[in-house]
Amino acid sequence: MKFVKGLAFGASGIAIAAAGPAYAQDNEDDGELRQQKVTVTGSAIAGTPEDAALPVDVLTAGDLKLEGDPSITELIRNLGVSTGVDGQTNQFSSNGLEGTSNINLRGLGPGRTLVLLNGKRQVFAPYAIGEQAQLFVDTNTLPSAAIGRIEVLKDGAAAVYGSDAIAGVVNFITRDDLEGFEVSAQYETFEGTDGEYDVSAAYGLQGDNWNWVTSAGYQFRSEVGLIEKDWAIRPYEENPVGGWSSLSNPGYFVIIGARPDLPSGSGPIGQVNDSGCTDAGGIVVGTCRFQFTQFDNLVEEEERYQIFSEYNTTFGNDIDFHLEGLYAHTDVPEWKTSPSYPPQVLTNQFLAASHPGYQQYLADNPDAAALMGAGFGALYIGRSFGWGGFPATGGAQEGFRTYDSYRLAGELNGEFSNDVQWNTALTWHRTEGERITNDTYINGLTIALQGFGVCGDANTGAVPAGAVPGQGECEYYNPFSNAIQQNAVTGEANPNYVAGLENSQALAEWMTDGVGSVVTSDLLVFDAGLSGQSNVQAGGGSVGYALGVQVRREGYEVDPNEVTDLAQNPGPGGTGPFSFLAGTNAFDENQTIYAIFGELQIPLFDDVNVQVATRYEDYGGEVGSTFDPKVAMKWDVNDNFALRGSAQTSFKGPTLNQLSGQVTTLQFVAPASAFKAVDQFGKPDLNPESAFSFNIGALYENDSGFSASVDYYNFDFTDPIIVEDQASIVNAALAALAAGDTEAGILSRITFTDNNNDGVNQPGEIARISTNVTNGPDIQTSGIDLRAEQVWDLGASEFSLGAEATYIIEYDVADFAIEDAIIPGGDRVGQFNRSNFSRSLPQWKANISANYALGNHNFRGVVRHVDSYDDERGAPNQAGAFVGGPSEIDSMTTLDLFYTWQSDYGLDVGLSVVNAFDEDPPLAYFDVSYDPYTHNPFGRTFKVSVTKTFGGGS
Repeated sequence: MKFVKGLAFGASGIAIAAAGPAYAQDNEDDGELRQQKVTVTGSAIAGTPEDAALPVDVLTAGDLKLEGDPSITELIRNLGVSTGVDGQTNQFSSNGLEGTSNINLRGLGPGRTLVLLNGKRQVFAPYAIGEQAQLFVDTNTLPSAAIGRIEVLKDGAAAVYGSDAIAGVVNFITRDDLEGFEVSAQYETFEGTDGEYDVSAAYGLQGDNWNWVTSAGYQFRSEVGLIEKDWAIRPYEENPVGGWSSLSNPGYFVIIGARPDLPSGSGPIGQVNDSGCTDAGGIVVGTCRFQFTQFDNLVEEEERYQIFSEYNTTFGNDIDFHLEGLYAHTDVPEWKTSPSYPPQVLTNQFLAASHPGYQQYLADNPDAAALMGAGFGALYIGRSFGWGGFPATGGAQEGFRTYDSYRLAGELNGEFSNDVQWNTALTWHRTEGERITNDTYINGLTIALQGFGVCGDANTGAVPAGAVPGQGECEYYNPFSNAIQQNAVTGEANPNYVAGLENSQALAEWMTDGVGSVVTSDLLVFDAGLSGQSNVQAGGGSVGYALGVQVRREGYEVDPNEVTDLAQNPGPGGTGPFSFLAGTNAFDENQTIYAIFGELQIPLFDDVNVQVATRYEDYGGEVGSTFDPKVAMKWDVNDNFALRGSAQTSFKGPTLNQLSGQVTTLQFVAPASAFKAVDQFGKPDLNPESAFSFNIGALYENDSGFSASVDYYNFDFTDPIIVEDQASIVNAALAALAAGDTEAGILSRITFTDNNNDGVNQPGEIARISTNVTNGPDIQTSGIDLRAEQVWDLGASEFSLGAEATYIIEYDVADFAIEDAIIPGGDRVGQFNRSNFSRSLPQWKANISANYALGNHNFRGVVRHVDSYDDERGAPNQAGAFVGGPSEIDSMTTLDLFYTWQSDYGLDVGLSVVNAFDEDPPLAYFDVSYDPYTHNPFGRTFKVSVTKTFGGGS
């Protein structure tokens, strides 16, 4: 098999589809499978040319093969039009979405890109992006062996597809032409991993009037700890916010003694820092600091499998029938996290002076004897488990995430005697997810400090009658360093450990429990439409048309487990029984959306094609309805040069999780130098998001192998549904306190804990923050997409050079109000955007590729570049507070090398070296010390892939 020109450009720039009408082979003989005219993404009219007015880029399975068959996550991350995506399984960026992946065109948010499978909608993943409340389609459910091509529409398309298509549409189209059996295996490795595996198989049968193709895939990812990467685990001096927490274990103690000056007669009389901090592994910056990222993973262990099958036939009356089914399962069995989380309320962590650990520390530390001896107890300021690890595992605490997705879709297509085509389709898709994250019981820790651990009720704090502290089944929880046997990461022995004072495995398991829920997301869609060529003649031919209706029912159910359900376990403060993670309420809602749409394809002249479309969708209730038109045009100026443009309004209706409910995410609060719980509340009266966008572009292609395109895009975004940013709330609240305005409304959003009983709220006393899902500030963004390629036909071989880039001109966000505080907006392009609700927005990304094809061999190199950008917060000082002007996050340039051999007997072999020069991601002031939304953290990666086809091939 020889490599052909159509594969030359590949995934670096997304191959532009060949010119000409998109007609598949048409077989007129009765009783044979009748191939339909292709319906291109962005149009509902069958037979619309792929080179029409729509900016649709097409990437085939062959293009992917030339770049080592990247995973869908890798593919999307490398696209210039994609900015700020999840998928690296890092909990600090994904907030509980480990095992999933998404697409974020134009940086507008993953929930604003519509992701289709064979032109039909897919269900949302069960869990939303925590800090954005955006539900999205999980692309990990798609088996790569089933994908025949991917079409990317870089334009708003609500007029054709409805809600969610604000930034564009990505359509995964499966292969139905395989005949025989195909098996493929891939293995890749990089420093720190035990390897990643991907095995797939596909089998296709082709009959006279039917075909049946089934694909299955299995993927396994090995666990990779952050500690395997030197750049990720940095000393405090290099990155004070790189996973360092002021709430440690060992921690410190506020000694409580006699205070005649206070009405209660008792209060703080001094503070003691646990002297065993550095021996256990910590550092002292005022108090002991704990680096929790040493227990976290860069990559979680993941196991995933999918099976997809489709059947196509043509009945005797020329009615085409399509049926497809999908099942996908993802398992993250041992999700790793910190040995414990920092408690949000510390006033319950009191231990009496008679506590065995207290007495031992008093005896071993004469310098503290006077102060501790004068007290009758102490408040422990710290977390339950830290440098010594979680006793039940010896290191990190573990949770899990699982996902199961089921899809069944059927479609009938036919043609009336007057050449009017009709189609009906029904799609059902359900995904169920479960995730468990362990946390410490508030009441359990309280009574364990009193010596009633294990024997009492950790949830309610009830103590059995007659129980004696530390006797029988009752155990003390010991917060002092004399309980730590060794550093859980290095294994280095702790010289301060005293045998018999350690916290037992039984105690640790009793004190903690799984905060979790099962969430189910459902989708049922009915589509019906008519399309064809009318009798109306324009200057370039007949006018094509499409009319259609759609009814879709979306369901969303949250089923918290017993200890997480606030109706059953409100806890001492109403947020649940746990010290860090809040509970949630059961939730089961659905909505039905009705839509009608119409489209015209008008060949105005032989060289001018116009698309006009409109759609009306009705959500009912408080959300209401929306009407969205679109017009697009392409002018073939001559055989080599064309102009195209479009203008449309688009919209996205609120998803069910945004209209009600409560969730809690873990976010770093810079003024507190710690992760804090951020409670997020839905809002029933949200307006739909809307956008006006336009695109102007030019395309050039000559007979000498050169082609190029340039597109200018502009989005004017109104009422975006956002989650109020906690950083903005915190900064506004602290500014009000600094101004002496203790009655400011913004202060109602923050719960403070008066740790030192002085009655003054301080940044370090922030416990939790309340945020609302709301319609946020208007957003204006624009930019330019560039692509160019030169192909030289050398006779027996072919050589090509290509380049593609996306340059963001602006991403301007308006000011908006939270309570009585005005939150300033501004241009967020070229920023990390950790201080607001936006994602990372490097100003430009570019890929440059060189490709040489010789017979059955193909050699390819790709240089990928991400521009430098600013951390708008500045740089952290040694107290962990951001100061100064913006700090720079360096640019990153990598080289990827690929070799592919396609034999004449159905055997393909691929060798890849991604990031050949082993470039580390640039430092970003984040928990993992890099920007996981933008940069590849794995370093030099080797990959080998083998594919063998038996039978007729495809």
